[in-house]
Formats: sequence, C-alpha cells, structure tokens
Amino acid sequence: MIVGMTVITVSILVTQITKNTFNKNNPNLDVVVGAKGSPLQLILSAIHHIDIPTGNISYQNALKIIKHPAIKSGIPISLGDNFQNFRIIGTNKNILKLYKANLKIGSIWEKPMQSIIGYNVANATQLKVDKFFVGSHGLIDTGDVHAEQPYKVVGILNKTGTIIDNLILTSLESVWSLHSNETNNIKNNSNLEVTALLLKYKNKSSVFSFPRLINKNTNMQAASPNFEISKLFKLTGNAHKVINYLSILIISLSFIGILFTLLNNINDRKYDLAILRTLGFTKRKVFSLILIEGMTISLLGSVIGLIIGCVMYTSMEHLSLIGRNMISIEYEFFLDLLLIWLIVIVTSFLTCLIPCIKVYNQNVRSTLLNS
Repeated sequence: MIVGMTVITVSILVTQITKNTFNKNNPNLDVVVGAKGSPLQLILSAIHHIDIPTGNISYQNALKIIKHPAIKSGIPISLGDNFQNFRIIGTNKNILKLYKANLKIGSIWEKPMQSIIGYNVANATQLKVDKFFVGSHGLIDTGDVHAEQPYKVVGILNKTGTIIDNLILTSLESVWSLHSNETNNIKNNSNLEVTALLLKYKNKSSVFSFPRLINKNTNMQAASPNFEISKLFKLTGNAHKVINYLSILIISLSFIGILFTLLNNINDRKYDLAILRTLGFTKRKVFSLILIEGMTISLLGSVIGLIIGCVMYTSMEHLSLIGRNMISIEYEFFLDLLLIWLIVIVTSFLTCLIPCIKVYNQNVRSTLLNS
C-alpha cells in the first residue's frame, strides 16, 4: 500500500506541476526564432531555461525580424553565463513587461555590467542591491570565471511565479563585452550575436506564413512554444500512464494482500472470536474489530505513501537543476491526491467487508464444538 501510494503520488505531482510550469513560463509568446537545430531544444532553452541553446544568430538579422510587418513585439536574449547555476540573461528592459515583473527594491540597469535578479535568485544566493558577483562561463557552475568583469546588483524583482524568478537579467551589452575580444565590436553590430528572439504576432494569421518564411529562406528556425510543448506532453504522457497503471497494479495487489491476510487471521482465530461471542461480544462488535484491523492497514499505508511521495518530489525539486525551474502549484494538485486517496480507502473498505461478513455469519456453536 505504501509503495503504490508513493508511486502514484509522485506521478501526479510531476504531471501536474510540470504542466503548470510550462504553462506559466510561456507569457503568451507566439514564436521563438533561433539557430537551426531542434525546435523543442530552442523552446526549452529560450523560454523555460532547462536546456542548452541551439546556437547563436546575427543581431543584425534579429533586428530585421523584429521590424517585420507580421511582428508586434520582439525581445532578443543572449545566454552563455551563470552564477551558482542561475542563468545570466542578456536582454532589454521589455522583458520585464513581458513577464509582468516589478522591482521589489532598487532600479533597472542603466549601463553595462549592472543587473537585476529574480526573487528566487536573491533568496538562494543572498545577493543584495549594490553587491557584486562574478559570472561563470556556461549554463552550469563549472566553467571559467569572468573575474575581470564583475556584475553589480542594482535591483531585485518581486516574486512572479514564473521562470524570471530564477534568472539574472542584464543588458545585451554586458554579455557582449564579456565575450567580445574587441571592445569596438559592440559599436559595430555586424559581428554581434544573440541566442534567440521572443516574438509576438500582430495577428494570429501569421502563425502559418511567418515560420515557413524563416525556416525556408534563412539560416535560422522559427518554433512555436505551444506546438512544441504539446508534442513533449504527448511523448511523456504515455510514460505517466504506464507509471499510473503500475501504481494501480501495486495498490490492487495490496488489496488482495489485505483480503487474504484478514481471511487467514479469521481462520487462525475463529475459536478466539467464538469465545468473544460467548463472553458477550455482539456480532456487530466482532464485525467492527475485523473492519478496524483491515482499515488500519489501509489508512496507515495510504497516508504514509502520500507523505513519502510528497517528500520524494520535494527532494527532487530542491536537489536537481531542473527542479529549480519547476513552479509549485499551491494546493492545485490537492484535489487529485484527495480523490485518489478516497478511491483507495473506499476500495479498502469494500475489500475488508468480505472477511467481516464471514465473521458476522460465523456459527459460534459449531465452531466451539469443532475446536
């Protein structure tokens, strides 16, 4: 019972919180443009920040795309560095409007090497306004440190419940100055690059024509966040179904185990139960004793399984890099877990009724004579 409830609890939590995370992290973006490669990889790296980028694209080409008649708004982002596994994102100030993010304290960057940090970044790293930190090359904290050019924290964001809580935001110029061999290259944008563009259409009719234009006529690719994430859910959906079927099988076996355990106990103790009847125990009282015995196993097993499942998920959430980017859904999954638990308890009750009815119908006289 414990194993079955643990497995199904973890499965429900992972499924629900993953869907919630992907939905909340996409601020109604229509398309993402980046380097050729896997469209799903582009979406996961540029919006959800749980994968590596497919490469870089020319900043000049990016500006042309933003000015395209089909595009309502576009935000360039540039990846490449991190601080304590929190990604440093070069971008412009419009990203704050995109995620409806507001400053908790401080101000927005005004010049290169200034940064604002997300709510979770501030809590985990203990960075404060006017403090300095040094970024590491790469998207995980194992690369070379850019000790010669530290960032200064100028602002901390309020909690938004989106991926921006886990990001460090700075200007594109900051990222370019760290990775450019020549300072003059920043003034001449012909050699500058960005990782991706986050775009919104002027009207939804562009959803068919614009990606085809980019994919066929340029060395870039355009990927739809909603389409790619729906494909991902289809791929993982079958795996979750298998896990759920497995947990149902395990719980079903636990019901059979409870049933046969109670039946064996009744056979072993039928003389004792008959003696209880002669001492004044009513049929209902003996019925209740057996029912309590079976339901105690079910209640303890299911509750312990729920607790272990929640602890296991919380451990995964805090100990893994991907888990950092998962957005918890406060009490939203509670109803699903409660429904599963109620089904288990009701089924356990029905299972326990079989041996209880057998005890209730026990012939005390014949049992004592045979014994």
